[in-house]
Order: sequence, then C-alpha cells, then structure tokens
Amino acid sequence: MEVDVIGSAGEVVEERVAGRSVAVIDVFRATSVMVTAFRNGAREIIPMTGIEESFLLRDRLVAEHRMLGDSGPVLLGGERKTVIVEGFDLDNSPLRYTPDVVRDATIVMSTTNGTRAVNCAQGWAAEIYVAAFLNADAVARRLGASGRDVALICSGRNDRFTIEDALCAGMLARYLESEAGYTLTDLAWWCADVYRRYETDLQSALDHCEHYHRIKARWSEDIAWCLQRNVTDATPRITTEGGIRHDNLS
Repeated sequence: MEVDVIGSAGEVVEERVAGRSVAVIDVFRATSVMVTAFRNGAREIIPMTGIEESFLLRDRLVAEHRMLGDSGPVLLGGERKTVIVEGFDLDNSPLRYTPDVVRDATIVMSTTNGTRAVNCAQGWAAEIYVAAFLNADAVARRLGASGRDVALICSGRNDRFTIEDALCAGMLARYLESEAGYTLTDLAWWCADVYRRYETDLQSALDHCEHYHRIKARWSEDIAWCLQRNVTDATPRITTEGGIRHDNLS
C-alpha cells in the first residue's frame, strides 16, 4: 500500500485517485473551518463551487426544513479572495464557527479553493475525508484502516502548491508510514521529511510560504488556530449524496 501526495487541486486526475482512500487538505482555511464546525456540533456541510448555486440550495433547504418541522439552521459560509461573500452568514474564519452558531446546522459552503478541492475527486475515489492539522491523526487512522492506497490532495492556492498544505500532508504521510506500514511516493516522502524537520517549529517553514504572508496580518488568530494539531477526533467524510458529515466527535 502506498501514500501519494497531489500538490494542488488542479493536478487531480482520475488515475491518481481512482479506488483510493483520499484526504483533502486546505489548512488556510477551508478544511480547518469544516473540521472546527463539526467539532462544534454542525450537522452537515455541503461544499459548493458557485455562489448563485449556494443561495439557491440554501433557499431550497430552508423550505424543506420548514416542511419537515426541522429547527436546525441552514447557513451560508465561505469567501472569495478571503472576503465574506455578500449575503452569506459566515466567512472563512474557523473562529466564527462557534457552538452557539453552528450546533445542529446545515452549512452550505463555497470558498475560492477548498470546496473545489473537496469536490475534485468525487466519483473516482473510494472515500474522501476532510483533513487539517486539527484532526490529522484521526484521519490518518481512518485512512490506514481502509487497507487501500491513499492519496492526499493539497488544495493549494489558485492551482499552485502551498507549504502549509504540504506540511499537513507530511504529517499524515509520516503517520501512515510509521503506524500503518505504508510506503511513500517521492512527493509523499518529501512532505513527510519536511514535516519532520519543522515539526517543532512550523513557523520557520511558513516564513517561506507566500500564501501565509498574504493572510497573516489580517488573520493571525485564525492561523494560530489552524496550526494546532489533533484537537479533535472528528473525521468528516463526503457522503454518497455529496454532503460532508462527521463520523465521530470529541
């Protein structure tokens, strides 16, 4: 069994993910938001690409909830170029997805890179998990228990490789190698080695990260949260209907 790393969502093609167990990573900030929302009691997240489609789906779900007498809120969350979409309830800051806001909520989410990455392997992969530093070991355990080859998809930024996603992929790859006996492709080995070298000082690696420097001034508290490791055992996974639900919660 092997672990491969895909450097950006734009590099995903069928032959690299077909039949594999997959984890999608967007540390800054989409998958960190999703993991946080489930940790704080969200019911489901539906990843969407387009903004107009997100509004239409929200309206349909609200009508369905009313018809069924379901009191769970339906929220719109996401961003474009780090800015909240006009008319959305939430932006892409994990710190906004607090228990009092998201408990039992269905969240329709659309982001610049992350939700596209989450959707890019559907129909090909055997299963798809949402991963971040926040739940890395929990997801790695699920991937290792599958008995399948694994692909770790780094969302990247505008189809370009980013260091923070590679570091998280390296954390997952190292776990799978040491704890589940997986072999690593060249890129997976490189990510695992870089993570090992910077494990105790992620900041030193991020000092070379273009994406980090673009967002650190405005989103420093978000970054600090997103870089915490293993704060939850939640393992969000894409369902056959295309939504995301979590298997467990801590």
